[in-house]
Amino acid sequence: MYQLRTRLTQKTVSGPIFLGKIAPILCSVVCLIHSWILPALALDRGVGLSAEVNVGGSLATGNTNTTRFDAEVKARLKAGRIEDNYRLAVEFGDDSGTTTAQRIIGSAESRLDVQDNLVVFGFLEYEDDRFSGFKHEFEGSLGAGYKVIDNQSMRFLLQAGPAYRISKLSGLNITNNEFGIRGSVDFEYKISETSTLANIATVTWDSSRSMLENTLSLTSELFGGLSTRFSYNVRHNSSPPTLTQKTDTLTKAVLVYAF
Repeated sequence: MYQLRTRLTQKTVSGPIFLGKIAPILCSVVCLIHSWILPALALDRGVGLSAEVNVGGSLATGNTNTTRFDAEVKARLKAGRIEDNYRLAVEFGDDSGTTTAQRIIGSAESRLDVQDNLVVFGFLEYEDDRFSGFKHEFEGSLGAGYKVIDNQSMRFLLQAGPAYRISKLSGLNITNNEFGIRGSVDFEYKISETSTLANIATVTWDSSRSMLENTLSLTSELFGGLSTRFSYNVRHNSSPPTLTQKTDTLTKAVLVYAF
């Protein structure tokens, strides 16, 4: 699938080793959801689970030897007034033996409907991005949100609350611990019976830096549970580590299978 990314490059773990470690994890998550969790929850009519897997990649050989692989698994569990959202994403790029992208991110969020449009939430995220200047980052947040719009054709959710972030710098035995504020805007609009426009924006602020991320996507159903998705992602760090850029962008087109 077509993808365009702009960011700084550096050499790190080789492609086959990285993919060899990640592929079994992705397969296990998909098999677990599809073969065990879905049938188990189907016995309870008050519980609903939906999930999707999207995959994209490219391979060029000859004068240029490049490899690009992206995969993401999402799951949403609804049980009464509780909604849980899970995500695992992997990005990898290789150009003639030099790694140009290597990122793993996993997150979990739980929401509880308190009143008609008022929710409280808990959020956890782990990120390992070898090109961000950090060995890894962990973020947690608790707060409240408001459903501005929530119907079959449109969803518009605002959330905010205190946050805590742990960041370990690459190549250095330095760990930063910061209290801050995290906010998010989740918008989804069903344009037609087969097309959905979505935009997710998040911002985390603390005394040392601000992190902003926005993803705009358009999903179009093909047949069965198969769809195509075009997306544009922007990530901005107001004060990144030395030798890393403030802004990363990623444009991609992937196939999505929902079940």
